[in-house]
Amino acid sequence: MSRQHRERPSSIRRSWAGAALVALVGAGAITALNLSTTGAVAGASTVNLVADPTLSKGTASWFTGSGGALSVVTGHNGHLAVRMRNATAAPLTLALNDRVNTVQATVAGATYQAGAWIRTDAPGVTAAVRQMEYQRLVYRGNKVTSAWLRTTDWVHVSVNYTATANLSTIDFNVLAWALPSGKSVLVSEPSLILLSLPSQPAPVGIPPSSAPASSPAPAPSAPATSAAPTSSAPKPTTSAPTSSAPAPTSSAPKPTTSAPSSSAPAPTSSAPAPSPTTSAPAPSGYKLVFNEDFNVIDRTKWNVRNNSWANNEESIVTSRAANVFTSNGALTLRAIKESYTVGSTTKQYTSGYLDTIGRESWQYGRIEMRAKLPTAQGMWPAFWLRDNTNLGELDIMEAVGGLPTKTVQTIHQSTNGGMAKAGHEDVLPSGTTSTWHTYAVDREPGSVKWYVDDRLVFSKTQTLLTWLDPTFNEPMNLRLNLQVGGSMPAWYGMPVNGAPLGASDYVIDYVRVYQQS
Repeated sequence: MSRQHRERPSSIRRSWAGAALVALVGAGAITALNLSTTGAVAGASTVNLVADPTLSKGTASWFTGSGGALSVVTGHNGHLAVRMRNATAAPLTLALNDRVNTVQATVAGATYQAGAWIRTDAPGVTAAVRQMEYQRLVYRGNKVTSAWLRTTDWVHVSVNYTATANLSTIDFNVLAWALPSGKSVLVSEPSLILLSLPSQPAPVGIPPSSAPASSPAPAPSAPATSAAPTSSAPKPTTSAPTSSAPAPTSSAPKPTTSAPSSSAPAPTSSAPAPSPTTSAPAPSGYKLVFNEDFNVIDRTKWNVRNNSWANNEESIVTSRAANVFTSNGALTLRAIKESYTVGSTTKQYTSGYLDTIGRESWQYGRIEMRAKLPTAQGMWPAFWLRDNTNLGELDIMEAVGGLPTKTVQTIHQSTNGGMAKAGHEDVLPSGTTSTWHTYAVDREPGSVKWYVDDRLVFSKTQTLLTWLDPTFNEPMNLRLNLQVGGSMPAWYGMPVNGAPLGASDYVIDYVRVYQQS
């Protein structure tokens, strides 16, 4: 479940895999690449396919979305750079988009490498390089590599993408998420080269007479209902930032002001009791080793985080009974629309976050939750695991309020930079996420399997992901949180539009862990 977050004061970053997650596997180190050596690869070329990479024509080959302003400034190592500035009064996610798609006619199986030197005047921003494949307006796939720009230094970011079809085009973007008002990201020496060709020649065809022009991203008021655009809609130009809900800490200063108590009503016992718990049966040969029915919040098992937040979300998590409470044998994490201040930071929502860091952790086994997810637009509930000391992450379930049948399952090699990831979008065959469903992951040596209502929806093995076992080689702690706004709702065109009580509740009936006997 990842999302670009910065935390106070001990930061734990998480990065969302992005939309179009079906079989999405992103890779690519955030390091400078010596492109002059790529000619040694069979079928490779050192020709830079980017139109006007030296910016001799200014910004003529590029555009950005509404609210962004482009100019040419001094760039990396004596070159020029495109400056992409947020010209609005609020944080804004922007994409620097090639005006005409850079690759005009792909070869199925050919691998292309896109890269650029990037810097910012707003340390803490996340940027990324992305390739997206289209056959006219039919979306075929994408790859994204992101980088957390902690300083104002130049960073090289690159991503490889293998075309899935012949005669597609490839769209080249540089992204900046939640760029503060008046701040900029600079892009210098953009490149896109043919890295390798498939061993067999592609069928002969007639390429399009001209590559389609890049289209602006759909407006937030037209929510996307699927991560993969169809031929009836223009292709998106922005992607969600690496999303993350870092592990909040309680060491931030106590709130100096908060909304009146009337805006944060205390929980009542009027919530309907969960229907009888009917978890999916334990796999054969497994035994129950952890069972939390949430009659109370057991502080020997759970940390309830307080007065912490992530820099790309719109809420502060608190341990108040208004945000985190049990009732009728279920845990509720409730988002409330209220002005709440901690130190010098004020957010317009509060919410809740529990984890088992330092208390409970498991390397192998089936970890399962039964829950009802919030329906209010822009809510972002998650059920996820992180390594105790490393940066591997397993997102058992993420969802976006306003998309009533969809959940996302993701695995991250690391959420601290542009490491590999794989993910899946699941659509319920019937019903909605606002009713009771079970969400589970089964991690065993050499494999990970995800289940929704005991239905296998996604799986990965060591053969497919060579980094699987080396990454997840230690126990993982469990996390439950409800984020308000942020990169994942933004990607799906679901900005927060209020948080009515009830519709903003993430209700968890139980969490159980089974391990082999």
